[in-house]
Amino acid sequence: MGIRILMLISILLIGGLYFGNFTTKKPDEAVKPPSHSMPEGIGFEEYERRMMAELSGSDKRLFNNLSSTLQTAASATEQSAAAHELAHAWEERGNRPLTAYYHFIAAEAENNAEELVAIGDSFTVMFRQLQDTLIKNNLLTFALRSYEAALERRPDDLNLKVKVGSMYVEGSGEPMKGIALLREVVDQDPQNIPALTMLGRFSILSGQYDKAKQHLDKVLVLDPNNAEAIYFMAITQEGLGNFEKAIELLEACKRIVNNPDFDAEINGTIEELKNKIK
Repeated sequence: MGIRILMLISILLIGGLYFGNFTTKKPDEAVKPPSHSMPEGIGFEEYERRMMAELSGSDKRLFNNLSSTLQTAASATEQSAAAHELAHAWEERGNRPLTAYYHFIAAEAENNAEELVAIGDSFTVMFRQLQDTLIKNNLLTFALRSYEAALERRPDDLNLKVKVGSMYVEGSGEPMKGIALLREVVDQDPQNIPALTMLGRFSILSGQYDKAKQHLDKVLVLDPNNAEAIYFMAITQEGLGNFEKAIELLEACKRIVNNPDFDAEINGTIEELKNKIK
């Protein structure tokens, strides 16, 4: 992977952290990764087994009893109640991935689309913010599973389609599947800001700056103070060689976001752009 691509991914990740699910809100407090270092790539079942191994004897008995109750649940109502109990137990011990995982199981049992979307959002935040975790890939997988399960129940929800499409583009091995969904949304709603913004982000990553500008121009006509679109337009202008315009846009974005951490991330990019002008 070239240096330029790595820089773009880093820049896009900064945008993902600070703008989250297509808003201009400041990022939530970062999720702290496990204090111990373990390799990535295991599933939730193995992850839970490892987390259980670190518990005290009384806690182990508690979780074994809760797990047994879930496994023997005879109805959806019983399954939901048992899964929620496990979720709350892990939440009390500060384990957000397993908290979300068991809430997901409960929401599926309840056939609750709204809850599935909320859980998908939780997995998405953790996927973006947790860099050193052994289940990072599964956070993406379960974000998609949550959103897609909700979409089966609400097939006409365009904002939900954007969430599904964005996750396919952002982290899966099937980015074009996500692009197809985003284009489908724009075909139905040409003024859909989240879909247009995500298409702009993907165009940047693929080096199609003219296309990125087209998508982001539409967003900024609809919402001139959209900090996310301004940020990605700045990256687009840099890609097009318009360094002064890129600096102007990044400074405008800083004023809107008004976050010292964001400023610290962006100031380095601004200095690099200034050096290109000299």
